[in-house]
Amino acid sequence: MRLQNIKNVSREDLLGLVGLKTKNSLRSWLGGSGLVGIGLAVGATVALLLTPKSGPDIRDSMLDGLRSLRKRAARATTELTH
Repeated sequence: MRLQNIKNVSREDLLGLVGLKTKNSLRSWLGGSGLVGIGLAVGATVALLLTPKSGPDIRDSMLDGLRSLRKRAARATTELTH
C-alpha cells in the first residue's frame, strides 16, 4: 500500500485488518424516535411514582386526559373527512 492510498482507507478496513468489526450501537438499532419513546415512558413512570396524588385520583385524571384526547381525535377525523 502506498502512502497516497491511505486517505481512501475506511475505519472498517483498518478494523478488518486486525480481525475486528464495528459494533452496532443501541442508538442505531432503535433510531432516534425509539430513544425518544423510551425517554417519554421513563419520564411518565417517574412522574406517576413521585406525584402527591392518590391512586384513584391519578387514574381519574388519566381517564379524563384519555377521554379528552379521544374527543379531539374524533373532531379532527370529522374535520378531515368533511
